[in-house]
Amino acid sequence: MNIISRSLFLIALLFCNYLFAQKTLIYSDPYRSYKNAQELFDKEKFSSAQFYFKDIINKINNPQDEIRINSEYYFALCALKLYHRNVETILTRFALDHPDHPKSKNIYFQLGKHYYQTKKFKKSIEFFEKVDQYDLSMSDQNEYLFKLGYSEFMKKNLAESKVLFNELLQRTTDYEVPATYYYSHIAYSEEKYQTALQGFRKISNNKMFKPIIPYYITQILYQQNKYDELISYAPNYLDSITQKRKGEFAKLIADSYFKKNQFKTSLSFYKIFKKHAKSDRESNYQVAFCYFKTNDLRKAVELFASVAYKEDSLAQLCYYHMADSYLKLEEKDYARNAFQKASKLSFDDDIKRNSLFNYAKLAYELSYNPYDEAINSFQEFINLYPDTEDAKEAYEFLLKVYLTTKNYDDALKSMDKIKNKDPRMQKAYQSIVYNRAVEQYHNREYKQAIKNFELVKRYPIDQNLNALSQFWIAECNYNQREYLLAVENYEKFRFINGAILTKEFQDLDFHIGYSYFEKSNPYSFFKGNAAKVQKQELKNALKYFRNYIHQYNIPDSNNFRVALLRIADAYFLLRDDSLAIENYARSINVGDQNHSYALHQMATSQGLIQDYEGKINTLKTLTEKYPNSKFQVSSLLNLAQAYKDESRNEESIATYLKFINDYPSNNLVSKANVELGSIYLKEKNTELAEKYLIKVLNDYPDAEQENELAIELMMEVYNLRDNLTGYYDWLSERGIDVSVQEKDSTLWRPVLTARDNGNCENQIEKASYYLDNLESPIREISAHFFMANCYYADKKNNEALYHYDFITKKPNNNYYTQALKFAGEITFDAHDYKNALAYFSTLENVSMDQEDLELSVRGQFYCFHYIGNSESTIKYSKKVLKLSNISKKIREDAYLYLGQSYQKMNLLDSAITYFDSVMTYTKSIAAAEAKYRICEIAFNRKNYELCENLIMELVQQKPSYDYWLAKGILLLGDNFTAQKDYFNAKHSVESIIENYDGFDKEELIAEATQKLEHIKTLELENLKEEPIQEELEIELEPVQSSDSKVESNDKKQDTIENNNDENE
Repeated sequence: MNIISRSLFLIALLFCNYLFAQKTLIYSDPYRSYKNAQELFDKEKFSSAQFYFKDIINKINNPQDEIRINSEYYFALCALKLYHRNVETILTRFALDHPDHPKSKNIYFQLGKHYYQTKKFKKSIEFFEKVDQYDLSMSDQNEYLFKLGYSEFMKKNLAESKVLFNELLQRTTDYEVPATYYYSHIAYSEEKYQTALQGFRKISNNKMFKPIIPYYITQILYQQNKYDELISYAPNYLDSITQKRKGEFAKLIADSYFKKNQFKTSLSFYKIFKKHAKSDRESNYQVAFCYFKTNDLRKAVELFASVAYKEDSLAQLCYYHMADSYLKLEEKDYARNAFQKASKLSFDDDIKRNSLFNYAKLAYELSYNPYDEAINSFQEFINLYPDTEDAKEAYEFLLKVYLTTKNYDDALKSMDKIKNKDPRMQKAYQSIVYNRAVEQYHNREYKQAIKNFELVKRYPIDQNLNALSQFWIAECNYNQREYLLAVENYEKFRFINGAILTKEFQDLDFHIGYSYFEKSNPYSFFKGNAAKVQKQELKNALKYFRNYIHQYNIPDSNNFRVALLRIADAYFLLRDDSLAIENYARSINVGDQNHSYALHQMATSQGLIQDYEGKINTLKTLTEKYPNSKFQVSSLLNLAQAYKDESRNEESIATYLKFINDYPSNNLVSKANVELGSIYLKEKNTELAEKYLIKVLNDYPDAEQENELAIELMMEVYNLRDNLTGYYDWLSERGIDVSVQEKDSTLWRPVLTARDNGNCENQIEKASYYLDNLESPIREISAHFFMANCYYADKKNNEALYHYDFITKKPNNNYYTQALKFAGEITFDAHDYKNALAYFSTLENVSMDQEDLELSVRGQFYCFHYIGNSESTIKYSKKVLKLSNISKKIREDAYLYLGQSYQKMNLLDSAITYFDSVMTYTKSIAAAEAKYRICEIAFNRKNYELCENLIMELVQQKPSYDYWLAKGILLLGDNFTAQKDYFNAKHSVESIIENYDGFDKEELIAEATQKLEHIKTLELENLKEEPIQEELEIELEPVQSSDSKVESNDKKQDTIENNNDENE
């Protein structure tokens, strides 16, 4: 323990002696301290050195003492080396205090170097500029030139920087390599490429700059268009280029190969470029062009489309090459669209001209002219380039287009612009206007059709069309019920040149006969002079029908059979029943059609000439051969009545009973029961007579006429029983007041008189009086029916419906089915489909009349469709199709509604079956909708190729219907959108926006506009424009000479702590 204590004491004593010696040395000999401080400074021990320099300054009072001045200088340099915050103040104070001292000249140089080192280049420049370089040593001059040049460079003062680097390069220095680099870079930025190239090549093997020099050299060779040299040089350095610059470097190589038309090799480098960098539109175009040139056409089209979203010269090129690509892919529809796009841009007139011509030719070739693009394009081409060889060819095509177009109106408008039409153009005009007129005729646009048929004669080049136009004018007249005008035009047709050569000529007398027949108003009967006119018109009809029959005895012809029927009808109406019977019989012997109408009419004529046996046989044939005929009910009753008239009571009774059993719900059952009662009365069978008469009174209280007749016949029953008193007792028991009946009859007679006079206003007045003045009017139903009929005839449908509806609430009356029918029609016409459905449904259940049944089925069919009940629409559509003699319009509606209903129920195969039926059956607008619906199904099934093909068929369908054509093209846009083919999608919807001018225009244009915006949004999301790669920015770190020294980590920490932020 003692040894340790003594040792510690000795160590402490020695340390105190050392400190005393140091203190004595410093304070007693400042000059010797200066030497020690200098040694510490040279050893870069700046903190210790600064301590001694500061002490020397404090101890030497003479400010001009050289040791003190040197100490102040090195004290400032220590602050500089230690990165003190106030270094600038310390150094500048020395310069101010000792302006003439040699070391003052080095102060600003040191400050410049200090700020250079701390990257405060503005300050660096400020102090370097205060230095006179010739006051510096050669080594310091070199450093001065480089660091000032570099600072100017970093502050973008390239002209000043260039001068300094150039001066430095005139010497042999350690800064030669970096100076060469920066000087070359400045030359490069000034587009002095050869100077830059020489400099970069000089230092290309320098370790520091080797990674970046190939990039510069490649850029320069590219700018000098030295593509061969670039191709042989640059690929060797691709792997050594930094990842950051590899993409742009690969692009330079790719561009060079592209310039040399080496597209396959170019493409391989473009792929490297796109892997490492974002590409701009022009680069994408070049890649697309490489794909195009190497026959990778799908990728070419995709990239061309991504570039062509702007309207500029590059887009025009893209569209043109896209068109060429599509042609090579044999996708001419898409090629046509691309040519059209290119033709609408005017940046390159050659491309515009070629595109316009090719677009027009393709539109013609593909027959894809929903808005007659071919016509418009050929005309535009001829107008823009009238003196070219292609213009002559365009004119020839234009002629062909006119002869094949389906858009007749636009074609006619186009042709009207051609003032001097040659014979070929005149013939084309005649054909187009004829086709348009025929189309209008089939669409029932008769007035406009007549105008266009008249225009056919403007250029009577084709005699056949000239003659046919006259025939169709007559047909339009007939369909407008202008029968005498129709006859006049049929006769003109007879004598026009070329008419005799047409197939229509053969049926000419048939058409004239029918016109006279319809003009006679055969379903109405007139008195006085009107009857004479009707009689003469019927005779005229007979004349032409007979001429037709004698001249063209063609039993298999439908017109031949119809002509026989109309001849018979004419004789029937002229009351020449024998000839009527003869011709009805002839018509029955022709063909195997339903002859129920002829048999019915024949029986009527036989009855009129009292050929009762013949009538009975005819009615038996009718009821047995055609049990489902619409004449079955009336024929059974007529047959029963004929048996009764011939006193063949058993057969009459059997027939009446058959009727009652077969049609128990028919409103004429009450009449059959009355007739049975009357037959049994004739046979004096009062018991059975009473049975059927009482049945009428009990079961059919609203059958007014039958009730009245039954009451009268009951008097005969009691009379046969010699009990008339009992009859009056029976009346009393049933609550029947004879005086009331007499009053009822008295008030009813004026109603009948008004009806017989045809005075509806008086009839309504008298019927209202009758109803208002009797407590329980016996003929209440009849009064309401007469009033309803009058209101209906006067088109006062609401009033008529009130009375018809009253009758429908009292079943089993004489007017029940008629009231149901008229109430159904009134509510249907008012779009009150729910109530109309109720009337038609009841009518179907109670009526046995074939016409009523057909009406009820048709009515329910349409009601269910408009209500939107798909299942019931299907059921009644099928019922409609089973009806006989339905119109063409109803049949096509049935097929169409079946298709629509199955589509709504997602039974798509069934839907397609019926849509196909529509298209097979008709060429009307229903066929166009059916085709569109099939396209829609294909689209929803994502069968995009089929959908597109079907839409093309819809576009080419003849005749065309603008609305469904437009809907189809919008669907085509959706079809392309679903496949991300935004180019063709936009083209589709734009064609609607630019051209559609039909039904529901505003709605369709709005829909198309909305779709276009959606497509553009999707396109931008999918193909956002990639930003252009900026030019290379070299990161220029401060460069020191080879003899510069590296500071310690401690010094770097001091730098961070002491360095002031510079406000530049």
